[in-house]
Amino acid sequence: MTRFQCIVVGLGAMGSCALAELARRGVRVLGIDRFAPPHDRGSSHGGSRVIRLSYFEHPDYSRDAGEALRHETGLIVGGPVGNGASAGMLRSAREHGLKVEALDGAELTRRFPMFRVPADWECVFEAPGGFVRPERTIAAALADAARHGAEMRLDTPIERWGADARGAWVECAGTRIEAESLVLAAGAWMPALLAGRAATLRPTRETIVWLDDRGDERFRRPNMPVWLFDRGALPAVYGIPRFDGMGAPSGMKVGLHGDGPDATPESIAREVDAAAVARATSAANERLAVDAPLEVVAARHCLYTMSPDTDFVLGLHPEHPAARVAIACGFSGHGFKFAPVIGEALADLAMHGSTALPIGFLSPQRFAKGV
Repeated sequence: MTRFQCIVVGLGAMGSCALAELARRGVRVLGIDRFAPPHDRGSSHGGSRVIRLSYFEHPDYSRDAGEALRHETGLIVGGPVGNGASAGMLRSAREHGLKVEALDGAELTRRFPMFRVPADWECVFEAPGGFVRPERTIAAALADAARHGAEMRLDTPIERWGADARGAWVECAGTRIEAESLVLAAGAWMPALLAGRAATLRPTRETIVWLDDRGDERFRRPNMPVWLFDRGALPAVYGIPRFDGMGAPSGMKVGLHGDGPDATPESIAREVDAAAVARATSAANERLAVDAPLEVVAARHCLYTMSPDTDFVLGLHPEHPAARVAIACGFSGHGFKFAPVIGEALADLAMHGSTALPIGFLSPQRFAKGV
């Protein structure tokens, strides 16, 4: 029987950063993943992820996460008068002293003529916004973890886990591995691992599309910022400009935030949904100043894991606080940018059972009544 100080299950964005943080602290830690990350089977792939400091979902998300591998392009968020996205960013900026600029649609299109929006739209520009490279970030975190002594078992699904007065354990490949604490950060596989305990999670299949920019420099970095436009009751549309070193697929990356149907990691279709591609492409082209719609270069699926209130689920498992079983899930398509600081919080929880970081509003305890 093998015993560690901590086991981290799931080595995507959150798990890899937790593994690296624990290893840097000198903890004897084991990371386990059912695949060999970085991979394209979960939520942390596609070449880029949007980052921003002023956060419209909830002002308490706005903290310095120390993102690595980031590219500042500027960020535009906006929509019709009264839209929640720009209003939320302004509220977050006020509460945390962040510098953003409010502008109407007319000023937006004057400054960024690659967009086409109504003149009375309410928008916000954040200069430090941009994107991070997800696969490279995960690879860098795992390399850092290995340099600091972390052990890893890849292509190894766990079969069971549990906790008792002595700590926690997992079973994989017919072997029981024990630890003083446990981190569960397995993305869309968390519903099966939690078995309805701690939170009700809903994985969804989302579609990412790359558009042919036809060599138009307006749609490339550094000319085009990252953008997201609120569409009211419809899923927001977002875009990331083409950039040097993008790799394949290459083009302007666009998508609809939270448009996908329910799915499981095992049942997700590898063939993309043509109707979903058409919805994303149409919504993006509506906001681009083009004579003819940009055409699709490629399309891929990824997974969101939605919590009931779309906020993260981060904290000690309500049934196993003494064994320091920390869970991180439900990142609902807006979590990657926080991976470094979430890694710190998970390391704190696993080693001390608490953290000074302000994660109370994300506690699994908010679902204790069976939400």
